[in-house]
Amino acid sequence: MDNATSALNSIHGARSVARVEGVLFDIDDTLVDLNAAAVKGFHFLTSEDFRDVPDSLREHAARDYADDGAGAYERYMAGELTFLGQRAERIRRAYGLAGLDAPSAEALGVWSARYEDVVQGMWAPFPDVHDCLDALDALSIPYGAVSNNVEDYQRRKLELSGLGRIEVLVGSNTAGAPKPDPGPFHAGCRLLGTARGATLYVGDNPVNDVQGAIDAGLQGILLDRAPDHKTRSTEILQNLGSLAAIITGNSGFLAH
Repeated sequence: MDNATSALNSIHGARSVARVEGVLFDIDDTLVDLNAAAVKGFHFLTSEDFRDVPDSLREHAARDYADDGAGAYERYMAGELTFLGQRAERIRRAYGLAGLDAPSAEALGVWSARYEDVVQGMWAPFPDVHDCLDALDALSIPYGAVSNNVEDYQRRKLELSGLGRIEVLVGSNTAGAPKPDPGPFHAGCRLLGTARGATLYVGDNPVNDVQGAIDAGLQGILLDRAPDHKTRSTEILQNLGSLAAIITGNSGFLAH
């Protein structure tokens, strides 16, 4: 049984009736639709190189890049690759999937810099995010974000995505460790001023986000915007629009 399956089983078996006094969110693919931006950015940057590649294969390569089929970001978080190094690994793999030679090492640096400029203009929140935050404001429940990327970069991402209203932010660099280490979760609770057991963490990764939060003493709930029969559960959100209802007691959580 892999870590993700074990974490999902734990989520399925858990029911919480604890009060919720604060909410912490993951950012990438929880608040900000990073995957969609990455796919669009990849297509934009490869339009010339991939001009003779069939559309289906182009889309497959773009989605593999966005989904990190190379597993490079985890290696970056483990200190095995630099940030640019993990991106280069993903680019090389995507080109290989399309049957193309990857750009040279020098060209990869230029590609990555151009990609960063392009993708930042494509960052946007999911449509349900502001309504969710409005509902939390109406309930007087403070909220923030805890991310496995560096804090300055994620602050810029929130601002460019129109989510500057999220003032509390913890990055892996400022916490001293990435999720699922308890440090980032505890730092988020300190900044919110809420007790760990009364803080709910919402994220799209069952291991780093949800199981990590639970192991750190928080409550955790998985956001799965495209659930299948294996992940369907009353403890799994399909969108953030239902979060306030969960917090107010309709699904086992009780607000303060």
